[in-house]
Amino acid sequence: MNQNFNLPTPGEYVARQKTLVSISGAAPYFHDGSSGTAFLILHGWSASAESVRFLASGIAQAGHAVLAPTLPGHGSTTAEMVKVGPLEWNEAAREAAEILRVRFQSVVVLGVSMGGALALQLAATSPHLIDGIITVNAPVFLDNGSFASEIVTNASDPFLKGWSVPTFFGAAVDEISYPRRYKKSGADLYSMCAIARELLPHVTAPILVVQSVLDPVVPKASADEILLRSGASSKGVVWLERSYHVSQLDLDSDRIIEASLAFVAGHGLYPDI
Repeated sequence: MNQNFNLPTPGEYVARQKTLVSISGAAPYFHDGSSGTAFLILHGWSASAESVRFLASGIAQAGHAVLAPTLPGHGSTTAEMVKVGPLEWNEAAREAAEILRVRFQSVVVLGVSMGGALALQLAATSPHLIDGIITVNAPVFLDNGSFASEIVTNASDPFLKGWSVPTFFGAAVDEISYPRRYKKSGADLYSMCAIARELLPHVTAPILVVQSVLDPVVPKASADEILLRSGASSKGVVWLERSYHVSQLDLDSDRIIEASLAFVAGHGLYPDI
């Protein structure tokens, strides 16, 4: 740990980020921990910190610190989201990782969906900040020609057709998310996938890839690509069979928590064990 008093504390970071969030319940949060390990948990496209609440709670109960930002443009309005993209999302995630780096012995980034692509980018470009990476249904490509086509056609309509409601293996769980999304934001999502894919060989920290085999949004082949092309010093995979894309809210949420805690312990990222 290196003290850098120019950085805000986790509480100050969260307080500042809260001023950018206008949807009730979508605010970022920080839970302190006693283990010496901190998790930076990154949510997916058009969601917020609220969508990773079950993972955050389970990891915090194990004694680890958890910082869950709501990324720029999220948790407010689609008009705000269209103003930002990969650059702003990377900047916000990097600042959060820096804040944790100076206060904790180990920093693990857990990214869900687009947050997983962001985690890969962060680990590749700022390896000094990250000790381990966990991706959950992270896209490095989508293999969805109809979605791609919709983004670049009919320029007179700036919005995507309604984003389908997530499907659940178990009972449906509410998630704060934008029901209407700009095509520009869809293009930003594709950029996030492509940037993560290009950076895979530069990811050197240990990585755990978690993927729902029945995910209708992110193909299983995306997880295979991460495992094949990342330059990680250690690679592992957990295949989920009781969830679809939003596995962090579905029946596999406990399994993700268990796998994440085992990953931290197995790689010596839990100083008090």
